[in-house]
Amino acid sequence: MGSPFIQHIIQVRPAARADAPLLARLADLAGEGLPRHLWARDAAPGQDPLEVGTARARRDSGAFSWPNARIATWHGAAVGGIVDYDLDDVEAGRDVPALLAPLLELEALSGGTRYINILAVLPQARRRGIAAAIVADVAARTRRDLSLIVASENRTARGFYVGSGFDEVTSLAMGPGGPKGLSGNWILMRRPGPATSAETLPASGTEAVCA
Repeated sequence: MGSPFIQHIIQVRPAARADAPLLARLADLAGEGLPRHLWARDAAPGQDPLEVGTARARRDSGAFSWPNARIATWHGAAVGGIVDYDLDDVEAGRDVPALLAPLLELEALSGGTRYINILAVLPQARRRGIAAAIVADVAARTRRDLSLIVASENRTARGFYVGSGFDEVTSLAMGPGGPKGLSGNWILMRRPGPATSAETLPASGTEAVCA
């Protein structure tokens, strides 16, 4: 448990529609530039791709939308956030561009989890325990396992997730046609939730009860 002082200066709150520009930036950070690369395809001539992402974050529904997001603040300033939701029945064989096919296939292996689509902290606010507070917040809101996908070359993020209780489940090579400099594998990571942990405990005199 963190100190009361740290808990006071780091807060995690529900997102609002006005947070959409920050959510677009966080999505691009978490996605290693892939979101901006995809948004550029839908941008008007001269339009910043982040504006496309911001418009999508402003939607009232959809996986990437403000109702699915929470914002982390440091001394009251919004510096990080998460987009997460229950993931059930993913259609792995759906016709998608080769660039996205590995991501969809890994998502299909995450059915029944609380899926972390985006988790990021602005560079200037890192190493202050903010990402750990975000993970603690999502874990407290679900009894499901947590799952997420991270780039193999992002060793800092991978180390953080392992230290936060996630295990690397499997990986797939990134699809072709991504942004310059993005290479390697996408790695599916999973952290057991309280229900899963309870299922692994031996019964003690009575049958184990799992929520």
